[in-house]
Amino acid sequence: MANVKLEAKSREVVGKKVKRLRNDGWIPAVLFGAKQASTPVQVEERELDRALGQAGSTALIDLQLDSESQPHLVLVRDIQRDVLTSRLQHVDFYQVQLDQKVKTSPALNIVGKAPAVEAGGAILVQILNQVEVECLPTDLIDSIDVDVSSLETLDDSITIGDLHVPSGVTILADPGDIVVSVVVPRAAFLEEEEEAAALEELEMEGLVPGGVELEPTEPAAGEAGEE
Repeated sequence: MANVKLEAKSREVVGKKVKRLRNDGWIPAVLFGAKQASTPVQVEERELDRALGQAGSTALIDLQLDSESQPHLVLVRDIQRDVLTSRLQHVDFYQVQLDQKVKTSPALNIVGKAPAVEAGGAILVQILNQVEVECLPTDLIDSIDVDVSSLETLDDSITIGDLHVPSGVTILADPGDIVVSVVVPRAAFLEEEEEAAALEELEMEGLVPGGVELEPTEPAAGEAGEE
């Protein structure tokens, strides 16, 4: 996949004056890196929205600054948005080195169907939506598939250690951390709790002996169908 391309201009406006830039359709940003001095830049808002939609924070961007001969190879490191409108406010671009590993957080993408869920009486709960990984810039991935077809019984789960990633990509999380799990629906769980509480109350009142389980009442012989 080709790198996303984005043009930027050097920025002289800083501080509170950047509000004027936003009003004119430009988003203030900063370009920085291990071998790149922190440089204020500005990016056209519509083009930045497009680039973020394609690259997010897990794909490389060729950031062309002014009329420089070569673009800067960058990752988006921080995106600030207005809390009310979600409009872009500021972005940080981190210039990567092809021989140095970087960290990103690809999404965890559920694939397949869990037999335990298909059989009914259980639901699939996704606990982690993304996970931090480390790799060289040329090995970057934007998602990791989580195949749930192995979840056949209640309380089955898939952990970080069960995930498969390409060679060169290292997951930076505890292998025992649960990604997805099959559980009893909350409504059924609450019904069991209420039944247990009712039984406990009857035991305390001496209406049933301890250790007795409540069972559904069945009609006596000959009563079926009577109203």
